Amino acid sequence: MNLKEKINSFPKTPGIYLMKDKNNNIIYVGKSKKLQDRIKSYFANSKNHSRKIQRMVKGIHDIEIIKTDTELDALLLECEYIKKIKPMYNTLMKNHENYSYIKIDTNKDYPYLEVAKEIDDNSIYFGPYTKLSNLEKIKEILNENYKLRRCKKMNKCINYDLNKCIGPCRDKISKDEYDKIIKLVISDLKGESYNILSILKDNMNKEIESLNFEKASKIKDDMDKIKSLINKQKVINSSIDKNIKIALNEVSEDTYKIYIIYRGKIIKSEIVKKDVIDKIDKEKYIKENVDEKNYINDDINECVDKYDLDFMNIIYNYIK
Repeated sequence: MNLKEKINSFPKTPGIYLMKDKNNNIIYVGKSKKLQDRIKSYFANSKNHSRKIQRMVKGIHDIEIIKTDTELDALLLECEYIKKIKPMYNTLMKNHENYSYIKIDTNKDYPYLEVAKEIDDNSIYFGPYTKLSNLEKIKEILNENYKLRRCKKMNKCINYDLNKCIGPCRDKISKDEYDKIIKLVISDLKGESYNILSILKDNMNKEIESLNFEKASKIKDDMDKIKSLINKQKVINSSIDKNIKIALNEVSEDTYKIYIIYRGKIIKSEIVKKDVIDKIDKEKYIKENVDEKNYINDDINECVDKYDLDFMNIIYNYIK
């Protein structure tokens, strides 16, 4: 069977496809609601494709498919394969290794902000986020406006003299007062308050009144960076909600797939007949299918492992 005949035999159902080169290496992983239609589209109207896609198509010698029950299953399986195989033509899927966190070690006296690649202790972590350069910039925005300690050693550095630090190393602020500021920073990063945005807005308006439009524009850019981070944190917060959720996805005219979701992960799924759906009691169904003692933990770390974030985003956005 040649490649064209093989493609014509593919089903028009959800799943993922693995495109392979002449050496049987997987060069691209994709997903589709209708496998056959999507795969055929690569070989039709090739002039309308980007050069990258045209090069990829020329190198395709075989295609393997894996059928799934739903498009959501296909999205998650695609993500899993891309992370595991890292095909050369998959550039859209974020690589979890590029994620970083903002870290605050509240066990230290006068904590300072750090950007960390991994969760490696009991500090408070926010994220994970992409774009390390943006995180460093956001750290600087928070340091600049709250005048937090920046040095790792309390050695009376020049930052206090330059009015860049409130001077805990010089006993210019009590630990209690400093801790209040850290709590404000934590609240900002959680998306629970907008204190930093209020500070920036006031500073921007002062620069506008003084006709310093260039400085005002820079502060506006800083506000946009903070807003973007807060919005990303809200998605993460929604993904790690401690309530167990149930989602339904239509599979066929007479069946649904039920997903039980906890903290942004699918912990159980099954296909049921549509006429059974209306008879299901949500709380009873959860008790029968989930051992809540294994999942509900009020002390659980609220941060997300960066490997899991893409999967959580897929589930969150699909259900939303």
